[in-house]
Amino acid sequence: MTDEPNTDGGLRQSVQPPAHPDPGAESAELEGPVSGRAAGIGITLLLFALLIVSWFVQLSFALQGEFGPPEDRLSGGGMLGGFILGAVIAIAPPIVTLILQARVHKRTPRHSIIAVIGAAVVLIIAVPINAIVIGLQAVSVISGN
Repeated sequence: MTDEPNTDGGLRQSVQPPAHPDPGAESAELEGPVSGRAAGIGITLLLFALLIVSWFVQLSFALQGEFGPPEDRLSGGGMLGGFILGAVIAIAPPIVTLILQARVHKRTPRHSIIAVIGAAVVLIIAVPINAIVIGLQAVSVISGN
């Protein structure tokens, strides 16, 4: 409230609206350092490493099913199980990463999304490849070859 001269000689108190925070103040909270960049890069590298490990797991099951003495070879179902295991190794960690990063980002809007991007890229690579591999092996098992 401020005192202003009134036209009838007295002082009149004027009412000022309450002070609103500066609209730029909220954006200032959103600015600043981004947290989790190094962790996001580490998670992304780990997800790509797990993708490669899953390929080695699937390759080892495929080689066990195709080569070696007949009594030591895996059956079609054993190979299918190995391919599914490899798919789980490749697909489950990125899904868990997406869920956990969404929860972290909800609490901390300035959290880096590098891990989310890495998980999405790994899923884009892993899902179609594993769908084809498992689908072809399942058809082979069903047909009896």
